[in-house]
Amino acid sequence: MRGNATGAAASLIALTLAILTACSSTSSSAENDKAARFTAKVNEAGVGPAMTPRIAKSLYGNDGGAICAALKNNPAGLLLGWGRVTLTATPEEHADDLVAYDRLVVQVYCPEHLDTFEDLTDRINR
Repeated sequence: MRGNATGAAASLIALTLAILTACSSTSSSAENDKAARFTAKVNEAGVGPAMTPRIAKSLYGNDGGAICAALKNNPAGLLLGWGRVTLTATPEEHADDLVAYDRLVVQVYCPEHLDTFEDLTDRINR
């Protein structure tokens, strides 16, 4: 009897590890794909520092980090990152590059929030 229980436990552990590995590799693959796309877009646009997939993964993971979270929870919070305190405040010198960079983050990591992002930038440009 004990052999059957040990075999069942070993099978359960093996199955659990297989599931975790499959989930991890799927997530990692999606994260790698997003990081590679973002890296290519940023480097092509020239709106940020030299980007590598490793840096992109550490900054944005699979969900776009703080930029996508702000769009979901408090879009006006992005204004501070763009050198503004309010919609009518004068931007910092490099605000256009910051907005372009953030737009790339949104396009790759949370495209479902692109309309919210564009609405915010439209309000600033009035």
